[in-house]
Amino acid sequence: MWQIAVFLLLIFLVALPPHRVNAFQYFHYWRVTFSGSIEVHGNESLPISSYWNYIGNRSWQTCEQLSFNIVHNSETIVPSELGEDIDGNPRLSLDIGPLLEPNDTLQWEEEWLFTVSDRRPSLPQISIEQSGTLEEVESLLGTEDYLRYTSGTMLWKTWNQSLLDLAQVIQEGIPEESQNNILALVHASIAWIQANITRSTGITEPQYPEETVDSQMGDCDDQSNLLITLLRIHNIPCYLLTGHWFQNAARTHGYLWGSVEEDAYLYVDWQNSNGHGWAMVYVPPWGWLPFDLIAAGPGSDPIDTYYNSLYATGGPFVTLWQILASDYIAERRTEKVELFAHQLHRVEEEVWHSFGSLPIIDNQYLTTNVATILALTTTLILLTSLVVVAYRRQPEEDPEQ
Repeated sequence: MWQIAVFLLLIFLVALPPHRVNAFQYFHYWRVTFSGSIEVHGNESLPISSYWNYIGNRSWQTCEQLSFNIVHNSETIVPSELGEDIDGNPRLSLDIGPLLEPNDTLQWEEEWLFTVSDRRPSLPQISIEQSGTLEEVESLLGTEDYLRYTSGTMLWKTWNQSLLDLAQVIQEGIPEESQNNILALVHASIAWIQANITRSTGITEPQYPEETVDSQMGDCDDQSNLLITLLRIHNIPCYLLTGHWFQNAARTHGYLWGSVEEDAYLYVDWQNSNGHGWAMVYVPPWGWLPFDLIAAGPGSDPIDTYYNSLYATGGPFVTLWQILASDYIAERRTEKVELFAHQLHRVEEEVWHSFGSLPIIDNQYLTTNVATILALTTTLILLTSLVVVAYRRQPEEDPEQ
């Protein structure tokens, strides 16, 4: 009988949840105001884009634009259509005209309401032993997406000789039997970055990956871009996700470029948040996985950049845009050159307000615990039945003895 009891106990243990499941799924709410202005104080016309960045929904995030107002001099500009940029992000078309003339002013203000779940798509337990290899990725993604997520770009220069040499050194440091294992290559690349790149703090200008290697310093997106380049060299699909990390009472304000004395400046006032960036990497058999380079420091296990990422832990952040092919660093540097060349007075303001969180009982929690309770109940009933049957089968004592 004890064998049966042990067998039933094993059934119960197998039915237990494989990992802890929170009872509640939390939805976080933020109301955000983006505003700013550009005044042309120089004597030359300023080329200006006729597109405006827009923010799209995701499976864990709903974005609602509450208001949008953009004024060129005294004329309100009405968006004409919603399209996509080269990275697949939504964008608005605006009929502003190709140039801002001397003494022109452009002003904007928009309000958004973000509803963000702390439960991203379920992240699996991963290991190098179960990871797929380089040979199978293209067939899984399809040729079009494979090329889209592995090609070199002006941001990720996979033809740069110093980065090619570095990627080769990292690969050769992996045991030979694992050198085409995707997760092994991801881990080894992260370990090199952790050991050789110091995290920079404060507001810094973004760097190209080769500049990050040379300076031996970089913030979240600098390190992520270096990782993406090293992985794309090996034809591992990956891209950059960017967003804002909500931090109450955080504030960055002041002249980022220039000054009043120079008659050219970019003045920023960002309240209650900090920008953030992390790498999304395609690792079969699990698919797209987040790797956050500031989630783990030097000497830690590279896998911590996955399990401790803001994406994985449900941290308070809003995802804004993905970078697949564009070069936002070049765009940023061009803006800086234009600012001084045209004597621009530019102001950018962001104010993030938290509206709290709403807990909702998680379906995964209910499903998991219902299964556990049923397994426990069934086990107890069967054990009780066995005890009763065994008791009834005991031989009766002979009263004459």
